[in-house]
Amino acid sequence: MKVLILDREEPVRRKLQNMIPWIQYGFTQFLESDSFDDAFALIKSEKPELIVTDLRLKDISGEVLIREIRTIDYNAKLIILTEETRFTDAQSAINYGVTAFLTKPADSEELSWAVMRAIDEIQKTKLVSIYYEQSAMLSKNNLLSNILTGNMTYVSEMESIFHIELDSDYYRLICLTLPDDSTADNIWDEALLHLKNCLSVTLSESMLILIALSLHQEQFILRQLKICQENYPPYDGLLGIISSQAASHTELSTLYAEIRRIDQNLYYYKEKQSNLLYADALSQRLDKSQQTDLDLISFTESMIQYILLLQGPELAEALLSLQDFLSLRRPHRDSTQFILMNCYTQTVSVLTEYYPQLEFAIASSKALTSHVTYDRYLCDSIAYLNDQFQKAIRYIRNESRKNPCQRICQYIDLNFSSPLKLGDIANLLGYNSAYLGKLFMREMGESFHTYLDKVRIRKAAEYLQRGVPVIPTSEYSGFTNPDYFTKKFKKYMGVLPSVYRSQYLKEPSAAFTPPPSKKGL
Repeated sequence: MKVLILDREEPVRRKLQNMIPWIQYGFTQFLESDSFDDAFALIKSEKPELIVTDLRLKDISGEVLIREIRTIDYNAKLIILTEETRFTDAQSAINYGVTAFLTKPADSEELSWAVMRAIDEIQKTKLVSIYYEQSAMLSKNNLLSNILTGNMTYVSEMESIFHIELDSDYYRLICLTLPDDSTADNIWDEALLHLKNCLSVTLSESMLILIALSLHQEQFILRQLKICQENYPPYDGLLGIISSQAASHTELSTLYAEIRRIDQNLYYYKEKQSNLLYADALSQRLDKSQQTDLDLISFTESMIQYILLLQGPELAEALLSLQDFLSLRRPHRDSTQFILMNCYTQTVSVLTEYYPQLEFAIASSKALTSHVTYDRYLCDSIAYLNDQFQKAIRYIRNESRKNPCQRICQYIDLNFSSPLKLGDIANLLGYNSAYLGKLFMREMGESFHTYLDKVRIRKAAEYLQRGVPVIPTSEYSGFTNPDYFTKKFKKYMGVLPSVYRSQYLKEPSAAFTPPPSKKGL
């Protein structure tokens, strides 16, 4: 609402603005003037709901201004604040419907009382206007809409005129919203047949808001909504957004603002397994996501590791973490789609190096691009990624059963710098370790440990050629004991590591890349 303050002196106008908490009373815009012409122009253009005026303006009497206001059929509420206390002035004020006649200097308590009285009169005027200008049902809907948007506050007269009673200590909004492409006619009329005696506000063709005034009523609404979704086709795509709980009707506009924020970001907030979105649960999800950072390069590496390790549940959980990460930050949708497509293509590129035929078992990059471009919600794209990655896990598991020795070699190549035991790898592949050891010897012509030592020595030789000192080389290539490393290196290479390194010191050193982090099986 707007308030216009009229006084000859600028310090007085400033003092009146700071004397009481105008914003708490619903006034968010301040207008001011010291003359009749300027004031009258502001009244015509801005139409303030409340005018606080002195009876002695710069160029004319405030009484004349009040009379002129009433001649243009303008129903702003008026508070007179003046040094004059003549009976005739007070009588004129009453005749012109002035809300309060106060004397200077202004008293904050008296001014607060007068402003609250004016607000009450403004509300009643709006109520009467709504009632006479619209049908009873439309008036009630319009009234509740104004309460939710903060344009009006609830007063007791609404109960007698519109049968609206908001005197509970429990409030929760349940917003029902339809997808943009829904064509169901009269769906809200049908829905309200199942939700009798519930306060409802139809805000648009795609949005209906129900006001639950008790936990019992909230549970009733949600039960009926579930029945509708399960038994009536038009409700299949119906989404329910449930606000936080409040203890006073004065907080309804806050709950509505919360609902609107969620509705505007449904692409990010919608969950795959439910058509109900609770504001409380969403807040907890995003708070948890805010506590953890996510590096997208490391995330892609984790996807590769989970797939190669055949860790389906861990992969699915990581993708949900990515969804929460994006939901918290809400980048432009094009950026989100690029992140998903890049993660997929990078992951598949690494996997097909080991399993070239995998590309025929999962979706192409083109198919993924089509999905993430046209998916209505982020959760749909995340679910599609998870489905394709789970297919990759199943493919690799089947391939592992065909040729487990190849998988062991791949695992060693990726994880030579980590502690490796045949028993652990056997467990991952689902084999007995003794059997797998014999199978490896038969297929590869050497034992698991001999193959592992050769890979590590080959990598150590590469590090020494690049000028890496002996002790770091021992660690990088997977040997925990430098003396044992020296013994093994001499056995396979014929010279000590230090001597081997010195042979390459005169040559320009290539850029050194530390060994890869553990990738998994």
